[in-house]
Order: sequence, then C-alpha cells, then structure tokens
Amino acid sequence: MNKTLYLLSIVLSLGLIFYLYFINFDNMSETELVNSVLYWYTPLIFGMYGLTALRLKKNAIEDDTSVIKKLFQSQDNSMTALAITILLLGGIIGIVLFFLPLSIFKEKSKNFDISVAIFGTILWLAALFGFFVLLWPSV
Repeated sequence: MNKTLYLLSIVLSLGLIFYLYFINFDNMSETELVNSVLYWYTPLIFGMYGLTALRLKKNAIEDDTSVIKKLFQSQDNSMTALAITILLLGGIIGIVLFFLPLSIFKEKSKNFDISVAIFGTILWLAALFGFFVLLWPSV
C-alpha cells in the first residue's frame, strides 16, 4: 500500500513537471514558474524518501550498522547509486539533508517509511523556503 502511495507521488510530480515546464511554459510568467516549484517538489521528495526508506527497511538486517554505511556498503547497487548521485548533485549539504531523516528513525519501527517521508519532506521544504527567502532575492 505505502509503496503505491510513494510511486503515485513520484508519478504525480513528474507529470506536474512535464505539464508546467513543457506544455504550459509559455502561458506562465517567470514568477509563476518559480512559485510552481512547490507543487512538484513536495510529492517528489515525499516519494523518494518513502521508497528509499521502504527499501532500507526491506533489506534491514539484525546488526546496528548505520544507514549511511548500509547505503554505501550495500549489496543493493541501486541504493549505492542513489547515494552517490545525491552526493554528486547535492554536495555535502544535499547528502546531509538526505541522510538526516534516514538516520533519525529506527528502520525496525513499524512506521519507519512514512515517518522518514514526512520528516524528510518537511526538512527539504524548509531548505527550499530558506533558498527562496535568503538566496533567491540576491540572484
């Protein structure tokens, strides 16, 4: 059930990106395009965190290895590729923001995936808000 929710969230996000930036691009002002980031950004982050947390929970073993070690030492190549991609695209700030929600919650808890998805979404929305309030006006 939760996996379907996360996948639908990502599909919704990608659909909104396609609509806003490829179909409706000429009908929107620059300000409207910038403000529309919130509409696709939120479901994308929610879905990514949810799927990542589900995958980590599925591959959880009984040891107390940290989430970061599991991602980089994993037999699951897609998780390692995701971690490296986030490191390359987001730098140190991106990797810290990505791993923080994954490492706060215990993966053996019943609601690990939904807790991570909600907390991660809130964290990244705060980072987006900070970007638009602090950095965007000076650009």
